[in-house]
Amino acid sequence: MTLAFAGLVLSSCNSDDDEPVVGIQSGTITPLGSSVSYTLSPKATGVLENTTDSVAWDVTDAVLSEATLKVTPTLNATVTYNGQPVGADGVVVNANAPINLTVTGEGRTVAYTVNVVRAKSPAEGFAKKASAFNGLPAGIVWMDVTVFKDKFYAYVVSTKIDDAAANKTSEAYQLFRSNDGITWTEVDYKVDADKEVLGGEGARIFVFKDKLYVYGGSRLRGTDKYGNGPELDWGIMQSVKSWRMYCSSDGESFQSLLSTTKITDKGEPVADWGLASYNTPYASVAVLNDRLFIQGGYMYAMGQAQSGQKFISTTDGVNWTTVNPTTPAGESLYLPSMAPKMFAFKGKLWLIGGVNGFIDSDSDKGNKKIYSSTDGQTWKVEVETVSAFSNLYQASVAANDKVAYLFGGESFLDATRTLSKAVYRSYDGVTWEKIDMPAAFTGARYSAVATMGQAAWFFGGYNSVSTGYYAVPGTKDTYGTDTWNAALK
Repeated sequence: MTLAFAGLVLSSCNSDDDEPVVGIQSGTITPLGSSVSYTLSPKATGVLENTTDSVAWDVTDAVLSEATLKVTPTLNATVTYNGQPVGADGVVVNANAPINLTVTGEGRTVAYTVNVVRAKSPAEGFAKKASAFNGLPAGIVWMDVTVFKDKFYAYVVSTKIDDAAANKTSEAYQLFRSNDGITWTEVDYKVDADKEVLGGEGARIFVFKDKLYVYGGSRLRGTDKYGNGPELDWGIMQSVKSWRMYCSSDGESFQSLLSTTKITDKGEPVADWGLASYNTPYASVAVLNDRLFIQGGYMYAMGQAQSGQKFISTTDGVNWTTVNPTTPAGESLYLPSMAPKMFAFKGKLWLIGGVNGFIDSDSDKGNKKIYSSTDGQTWKVEVETVSAFSNLYQASVAANDKVAYLFGGESFLDATRTLSKAVYRSYDGVTWEKIDMPAAFTGARYSAVATMGQAAWFFGGYNSVSTGYYAVPGTKDTYGTDTWNAALK
């Protein structure tokens, strides 16, 4: 008993002379917002651990940084943390690091260390974490997710019908935050521009040089909270009217970069009115070597969405230059721009999938190649034909410095559009292996992705096949609410 609680030794063989036991009998650690508490037990001299009840492998650092610690001390003993008594309600601690406690009683003081142990992540495999978005609105038409300051941030666009008879629809452009990827709370963000909201349909949210950015997006489906109507031109012609880029240092106060942004195309400045053509919704965004790249997406003009063939980069988020890709031999290179996935991995940019032009029933224009680049300018064909997922577009990728996962998407084969029910894993960007998915995964396009700690997370995505020549998300698409994750290994 003495060794288990505080590692004390008896001072003599006479029980009357035994020093009183002073220590901690047990405890619990409860991550922020969790309904699950993990049991802490004495392990060694002055050490308390949850060795036999390890914290789930995908519990995030954010929820452990504000965990509630409760302990049961020996009789007549008091436990303090940083001089604060650990009462019946416990105390909030950062359980990502060892926690130091002091136990006082019977005229003695004993130091304790609490170590919170995580379970080992599974070797591979995906799990559905949730079938509904807790805290996010109904009627989602677009969503993108990133990790900023150790928390998930979701940019969400949703619509609701205010008056069906009058054909009145409102569209919300909201920002949400989550500690665990499951429960979300809205961020009451502010933009320094008057009556301005963030982004739009197809906007991207990402982190660049320790700032949170929201880029691009169209606003075609309804009226925003300030009464601004959808973007229309010439009566029925849809048009994205301006450059949209916003940045924030705290995730709440955003600066509009419209007035300060400059784009140079082949040495010539782009006129202010021309910035709109670079505001491509549903684009790919990646960061490599402290440079931000934005490639592809869609361009709205003449009443419809078309392939947006812009490729730009910046080192400061304000001054941009166009990228004109070339082969290693210096020849001009056309990279697929309609719904490919560009991402950073292993010190390179990679581009996989997408469509070379548009989708029609008479031709096979899907991209079968895998491209890579060390600088964004010169691109090498790594694979001529990817048999595993040829013609795949609108897929999502999550990657760290060791492994990448290619999730979902859609293919167009034999005049048929099919959601991909597969997920692929790669350790080098060139060779991809298929990962078996649970039957509950029926495919999704444009899922939002993020990496947090040991896990890759995938949120939502359209769970119906696309329509139209350019497969741009529209009113006939349904947005799913499943959340999946897998170990990054």
